[in-house]
Amino acid sequence: MTSNVSDKAQDKSISTTQKKRMLLSAGLLIVVLSSPLWARGFWIDFLQNRAESNLLARDPERSLKWLGYAQALDDQNARTRILLARAYRKSRDMEQAYAALKDYYELAGSTNAFQQEQWLLKAQIGNNSDLQMHLSEMLIEPEGNVQDICETYVNSCILNYQFNDALQILELWEADFPNDPLPNFMRGKMYEHKLGWQEAITEYQTTLKKDPGYAAAAYSLGRIQLTLKKTEEALEYYQRAIDSTENQSPAKVGIARCLRLMNRNDEAKQLLREVLALSVEQLQAEYQAMGDHKFEGRTAAQLAMGNLELADKNYEAALKWLEPAAKANPLDLGIKNSLALVYSRLGRKTEAKELSRVIKETNDALANIQQLLDQVQLKPADPELRFQIGKMYLNYVAEEQGVVWLNSVLLYQPDHLGAHIELARYYESNQSRGKNFQRLAELHRKQADASDTKPEQTP
Repeated sequence: MTSNVSDKAQDKSISTTQKKRMLLSAGLLIVVLSSPLWARGFWIDFLQNRAESNLLARDPERSLKWLGYAQALDDQNARTRILLARAYRKSRDMEQAYAALKDYYELAGSTNAFQQEQWLLKAQIGNNSDLQMHLSEMLIEPEGNVQDICETYVNSCILNYQFNDALQILELWEADFPNDPLPNFMRGKMYEHKLGWQEAITEYQTTLKKDPGYAAAAYSLGRIQLTLKKTEEALEYYQRAIDSTENQSPAKVGIARCLRLMNRNDEAKQLLREVLALSVEQLQAEYQAMGDHKFEGRTAAQLAMGNLELADKNYEAALKWLEPAAKANPLDLGIKNSLALVYSRLGRKTEAKELSRVIKETNDALANIQQLLDQVQLKPADPELRFQIGKMYLNYVAEEQGVVWLNSVLLYQPDHLGAHIELARYYESNQSRGKNFQRLAELHRKQADASDTKPEQTP
């Protein structure tokens, strides 16, 4: 490797930087809280402005810290609440974003800021109908940041397979903000999603030309090169990502995968031990920061370690990594494939046979999904096509993606019985995740019952 990613000097430097930030934050909080009441308005305004600046810099986590200080001074401040809703949305914490927006409404009512943030929040989880309807007026008179509006809209279009709409906004966005690397990065994600490897590589490389320290683009290039079996190139891009960010775990896992292919298994295992020492919450945050799905953080390192033990023919050791990974992420096809192989090597034929059956069902579903996606390009408003895609995603591939597709069914047919039933089941099985899940479980169950009792209309 070009450098030792676990270098103690680098770790010490990062640790020192973090300590300085913590001391500075603590000192500021003491100064603010000891200020007289007449000065607190100034400090609240200062803290809100700092939070807004961090949102503009696409650093919602630091924005939330500033807003925490502002909230400590006045927890009934409407501007703090709307900024909290925005910051939580940007950090993809939908439950907290919803709660903060509700608090803002109770303080300020249905303002333009509330309406726009509500549309953005809905679009963040895939329901972009309101945002599409009001996009032009929002771009002309934005309550927040124009680039944030564009980013949220494009993300929602990608989730709904509305690629042409996304490309149009990306073109306008890049024309207005030519130095912003994010349009190129998002275009790269779109091409990668469609398996357009060369187009994705071009966009990610353009991202790095605009911002050489854009770690997520380097990480994405590493992932593509590894998919294309270009191990040396992948290794270089993963190392570049590590050199550019504190969120190093995803790239470390990528390097470990490269090292396994180069028969440097001991080095790979040492790297993965560093990653596995971190909490699941930290790993999810780091994967999200790299533009990956947060659920990758739950099991990616475990899968990589299991595959290393499998390569070394340590089947019992591999099992200790792969079985917990399968429990944490039961739909992951890579985990299923490795686990089936381990069961087979250990002579556990019944379990291997059952898992092989599930793997075949999953591969069949993926093939069907691809065919249906091609049809959706021709018939984007067909609710039945969207329902079949959503149901298969929900049951075989990725639950959150399935939820997005099922919600898109209801945009075209609000009383679709099958969509309401599938969504009701999903939210009912996840009610422990918060009040919003409980609310949605109740909503979709009522809608399913109402749709089921409607008389069939004769032509």
